Amino acid sequence: MLGTLAHLDRPFEYAVPAALDAVEPGMRVRVRFSGREHEALVRARYERPDTTRPLAPLVSVVSEDVLLSEHMFRVCEDVAQRYAGSLSDVLRLAVPARSAGAEKAHRARMERHAREKSGAPDKKTASTGAANPQCEKYRSKFAGLGAFLEHSRGGDRTPRASIVLDPVDSWIELVLECLSGLEDDAGAIILASDQRDVDRLAKALTAHAIDHVQFGSAQGPHARYTAFLSTLQGRSRLVIGTRSAVFAPVANLRMILVWDPDDDLYEEPRAPYPHARTVALTRSFHENCSLLFVSRAPSEFARYLTLAGTLAALEPVPAAHAHTHPRIELMDAYLREREGASGFSRLPSHAHAVIRRGLAEGPVLVHVPRAGYAPALACRFCGTKATCVHCHATLAAPGRGELSCSVCSRRYGHYRCQECGGADLRPIVLGQERTAADLKRSFPNATLHVSGGASGIVEDSDVRDGDLVIATPGAEPQPEGGYAASVIIDAAASLGRAAYNADCETIRRYSHVIGQTRTFDKGGQVLIVGPDQHPALRSLVLVRSNAFIDRVLEERAELGLPPAFKVLEVRGDRTACTDFLERIDAPRGVDIFGPTEVESSTIDAEARVVLRCPVKHAPALVEAARAVMLVRSAKKHPGSLRLQVDPPHVF
Repeated sequence: MLGTLAHLDRPFEYAVPAALDAVEPGMRVRVRFSGREHEALVRARYERPDTTRPLAPLVSVVSEDVLLSEHMFRVCEDVAQRYAGSLSDVLRLAVPARSAGAEKAHRARMERHAREKSGAPDKKTASTGAANPQCEKYRSKFAGLGAFLEHSRGGDRTPRASIVLDPVDSWIELVLECLSGLEDDAGAIILASDQRDVDRLAKALTAHAIDHVQFGSAQGPHARYTAFLSTLQGRSRLVIGTRSAVFAPVANLRMILVWDPDDDLYEEPRAPYPHARTVALTRSFHENCSLLFVSRAPSEFARYLTLAGTLAALEPVPAAHAHTHPRIELMDAYLREREGASGFSRLPSHAHAVIRRGLAEGPVLVHVPRAGYAPALACRFCGTKATCVHCHATLAAPGRGELSCSVCSRRYGHYRCQECGGADLRPIVLGQERTAADLKRSFPNATLHVSGGASGIVEDSDVRDGDLVIATPGAEPQPEGGYAASVIIDAAASLGRAAYNADCETIRRYSHVIGQTRTFDKGGQVLIVGPDQHPALRSLVLVRSNAFIDRVLEERAELGLPPAFKVLEVRGDRTACTDFLERIDAPRGVDIFGPTEVESSTIDAEARVVLRCPVKHAPALVEAARAVMLVRSAKKHPGSLRLQVDPPHVF
């Protein structure tokens, strides 16, 4: 049995009565603990106990299904160790809450299927693959994909790779081709960060008659447990879904494919806060299944693993740019000066001209930053984001107070820009609704759609030729045939977000916009209104270059930022944070920031402590932090603390 408190997170021994002798590891049982009955999972069975004291007997068997295999137990244990969490919390993520109604209905379906099958010729389990009219398209385009799929069938080598798609490529078509390369009895998991992408994939799989089951947080308890049991019994070998699908109990798992692995929607909001891509990587090693990261832009996580030798980068064969990309144009100094004063506005006349030409050919997308970014400041003269000289986190002035760093608490009474020496700072301002109002006046005859935020999400089928769509990142509808033109505005605001990875995140989001626009030979055009000399925006024009992402990883290693450095955050009562620092036996080379006061309204805590160290020292730091949490839990020290490994948006 696994306890809910940190110091009780360990196996407990129970005696198995003769009436329950059929119980197996992985089954859900009911036991008595601390005077109350609890549900637990059986980890293992032994002939003799490790103690001489009499053991309490199991009360009953809740379910006869083996909910977790030995491989999945090890995966959960590894994830708990990596994230300094408890195994019981990881098991709650891996095994959904039991639904008696779903279990009863599933039993009835199994019995009905057995009756129908009796006397009939034996049939194979539904295949994960199907005939694909373009089954050789991506194998011929990406060198090594054919070998990757061949090794995915089994053998001594377990392939792990990453692919960066061109805008003309479809990740759904790539999935169909990868599935066609698997054997009939092979299992696969396809992860997408957004439920709309999962629905688009499900529609394509249904059209190709590929049997599958969905996992996702949007499902209710009944539907979620039904999908879990269907996969557990081998009725469905292909699982698609959002981050929770990475724990699906797929039989004979041969492949995990993760679409857009750097999307922050893969971050689990429940303890111990594991990232789905890390769970996928862990599961690939434990179950010897292939792993493929697919993205539109170079993934910083995948690139880091590629440089470390964990992943192989599958490069495409050279092709004409006009057939694979739209025309990508930056609003540079020449265009601004030629236009005059309006060239320096949020929506210059050149952007209006691009929209006007696009509306004559099809739908047009205007991409604006998402509302609700954390406040950030930039130099009024050169536009460089204000960052701390000590820990390199973004500076802010909450409530128009004194400029300070939220990580190390260093205060800046007289700030000077590190780039130009300027002392005047300006806030970075966003405005989706204002953009929609301006465009409505400029294009009164166009059908206007606002997607994202309070306006809701626009469906793909609602966008037609001649429509104008204003959308925030991740909320862009994908009309059939793509957009005739796309205009990205407020690029400076996106690049200046209060996050250390704002540049890479900007490229990722803009690459999706570029991927939804028609290619150059079909008249597609993308205009980016922003600092045209910024390396991140310049990298969008360079095709198939890793120069920018490699430079970013080098700079982060020098500045002590992820992924080269491991970061831990402890937040809670100030006295508890102070006690944590006094008790932790941190290894050498660990930087400690705090405890600092938490002034953000998004963090429910009084103070926090941030610890960071090189990745090679990460296991020792994580274990030291977890040891302190165990001691505090066992001795019932006052004050609450929350420990998170690799927390997002700290720096």
